Amino acid sequence: MKNRKMSLRPYITFISIITLCCACLISCSIVVVGAWLFYHGPITLVSGIIMCFLACILSMISGGITLYIIFGRLLKPIEELNPVVNEIAEGNFNVRIERDERKKGSYLYANELDELAANVNKMAEELSSMDYMRKDFMSNVSHEIKTPVAAITSVAELLLDELLEEQKQKEYLTLIYQEARRLSILGEDMLQMSHLDHKKIVVRNDKVRVDEQLRRAVILLSQKWSESGHKFDLNFCEAVVESDKSLMMQVWINLIDNAMKYSPINSTIHINEYIKENKLIVSFQDEGIGIENEKMSKIFDKFYQCEESHKKQGSGLGLSIVKRILELLGGEIHYESEKNIGTTAIVEIWIYK
Repeated sequence: MKNRKMSLRPYITFISIITLCCACLISCSIVVVGAWLFYHGPITLVSGIIMCFLACILSMISGGITLYIIFGRLLKPIEELNPVVNEIAEGNFNVRIERDERKKGSYLYANELDELAANVNKMAEELSSMDYMRKDFMSNVSHEIKTPVAAITSVAELLLDELLEEQKQKEYLTLIYQEARRLSILGEDMLQMSHLDHKKIVVRNDKVRVDEQLRRAVILLSQKWSESGHKFDLNFCEAVVESDKSLMMQVWINLIDNAMKYSPINSTIHINEYIKENKLIVSFQDEGIGIENEKMSKIFDKFYQCEESHKKQGSGLGLSIVKRILELLGGEIHYESEKNIGTTAIVEIWIYK
């Protein structure tokens, strides 16, 4: 589909030339007819100059009026643009410029002004969406922070107000430590998410052996979840990708940690790595209860956690961070899940050749 039906510069030039020519022809005709009807003297230099002067005056008046009417209709979007932009500048992102879709026909835009109107509408929609996301983000952040702060405050009050046994004191202090740690993790994840959201370009000049990174991630997380009794079924291939080592490692750690968190005790985590159609595919399959269909569309939302029982084990930003990192690295991720069988996270990355 072509971009614009017409360009304004040649269109305005053409309209102006046609209008002025028509105005000149009409004016000359009026002058000639008027002279033939009302002037019966000889045609002299003075009378010729007067007729030319009258023709010019009539041409300017008729041409000016015609161009005023034509340009008034042509520039109507600009007249509508100013109040809309003022509304957007004042924070009202729900305003839109009305466009006549019939004028553009099979083209994207009727002309440059129609394209400008469409872009202003698009900008307003994006700002409205960002404003909603900002408010939603702030609401989630305040909720996530309020819970551990309330817990720390309540337990600290108990420690201050009551004479407790040493065992009870240790339990309360442990709870304070856990909630403080949760706040710390939340703060770190929020900072990283903010950094990734503002990052546009990542230099991918590292040659990364993905199988080596996966093995290191498994070893690191096996120590963290040592009491869970998780086993691993690993099937790796030797493949190199051009990427960022640090960001890539974060992806594997987050996904393996997620699989272990939602898997029952003594279950097996299946990690498979293989090449298909010039892409490196890495899948992480757990043996958990699975994710319900209505929740699948929300798993990459910030602070969203499928199971409330695991809320204290993370910030709810892990998958949001993974998705954003893969977007920056040129990769993709999607989930497949089956009730009471398990969930599989599948990552696709272009391999280095």
